[in-house]
Amino acid sequence: PALASSITISDTALKIGDTATVTFTFTEAVGGFTTADVTVPNGVLSNLSSSDGGLTWTATLTPNATTTAASNVLTLDNTGVADLAGNAGSGSSTSGNYAVDTVRPALASSITISDTALKIGDTATVTFTFTEAVGGFTTADLSVPNGTVSSLSSSDGGITWTATFTPTASVSDATNVITLDNTGVADTSGNAGSGTTDSNNYAIDMVRPTAAIVLSDTALKIGETATVTFTFS
Repeated sequence: PALASSITISDTALKIGDTATVTFTFTEAVGGFTTADVTVPNGVLSNLSSSDGGLTWTATLTPNATTTAASNVLTLDNTGVADLAGNAGSGSSTSGNYAVDTVRPALASSITISDTALKIGDTATVTFTFTEAVGGFTTADLSVPNGTVSSLSSSDGGITWTATFTPTASVSDATNVITLDNTGVADTSGNAGSGTTDSNNYAIDMVRPTAAIVLSDTALKIGETATVTFTFS
């Protein structure tokens, strides 16, 4: 017996949560076929069975977790199968290529802010650097206390993103962090991130100082002086 056609795979770009159906079609009915006869790089085969007496076989291909590999082929050792007369196959057969990406995108480092002590008139550049190119990233994925983020963009295809942070007017707060919801971004295979990531701390002082002036004596005559006290906010 020999393969009448190439081993076919229903999905050749496998991401997190994906499986594929693999179909093996022989020129005649065979027996003795098990998953041990198939080399499966970066994945496992299961549920191998035939519904037509051994001519066509199907199995489920499940990619390995946390793996990125663009080039993979299934290899069938034909000597592991035999026809109904007991004749064993010979040589090997290979599938077409399939790619595996079961790695979630993540930030390569913490979110960085160019100015962490912001005063009136200041803005800061916020930088997000991912482990791989991502899409779907918008300002809606960010929690930004006491400020707003605008002009979010990437100039290198989605790995590094920058935005402008503008603090809220009339606010004074020493403890703030920007938080990214990683589930809002996805890599080019469609894998979404997970969890959240915080920036380093930034302080905001957008309140101008004021002063209260008090005189100790407000009715001055010859020979008197008064103490003037300035108390700042």
